[in-house]
Amino acid sequence: MAQNYLEGKRLYCESKSPEALRLFNIGIKTLNLNKSLEKKYLKKTSEVFLNAYKADSTFCDAMFFAGYSLRLMNDEYATVCYYMADSLSNNKSIEFKINLAAEAMKFGNNEGFQLARKKYIETIKYFPESPEGYYGLALTSTIFKDLEEGLENLNIAIKRYNELGLKINEDLFFLKGTLLTLNGNYLAGLEYLEKSSSFKDNENYKIYYSLCLLKTSEVKEDKIMRRKAKRVYNKIVDKNKIPEDIRLLLVF
Repeated sequence: MAQNYLEGKRLYCESKSPEALRLFNIGIKTLNLNKSLEKKYLKKTSEVFLNAYKADSTFCDAMFFAGYSLRLMNDEYATVCYYMADSLSNNKSIEFKINLAAEAMKFGNNEGFQLARKKYIETIKYFPESPEGYYGLALTSTIFKDLEEGLENLNIAIKRYNELGLKINEDLFFLKGTLLTLNGNYLAGLEYLEKSSSFKDNENYKIYYSLCLLKTSEVKEDKIMRRKAKRVYNKIVDKNKIPEDIRLLLVF
């Protein structure tokens, strides 16, 4: 999120209410002063932003920062605030859509995943120059199983990051390795998973890395790689969580 937005220097919904603006500025000041993110102050800050919204029910930024303060406390009501802010903004803010999608994903249910995907698609539509929507759609493709579309969008995201001169983090490589593996492209999947070794303790990483090693070892007739695949497989803590279609392929 842009620093000037966090500092309240840029608004998507200009308010004409002096009281709403007064409360909003108090909220921004207290939010930025609370460097240690103490919950009792975050709670009070969220209430100040909600009061700013009550003073002007068109003030989407006040509602967003109410959600932002609540999210810092892991309060599920943050999602409601983000949803309202996004609805009020008339598609002006990428921050509202991305934060709403991320919170929706945390619910871990179909309703949350559907909302997240909707917001990522809207992000692509209204902010096509940003990599965020493409990355998010690729992320949800592991849930909705439209893997080829996921890879397509992830490649666009990587292109956008490069065009903007932004660093490509290992989570993108991990996702690309995962999608390639799920598409049965084990050799390419292996390459990208090895670029994302900071995730080596992640259970999904161990599952897909083990599978890529195993299937690549079969093609190359590489016994050393096969043994490595088995070692990685043995590190999977809860093998009952391996998806059934993947489990059937992990035959040593």
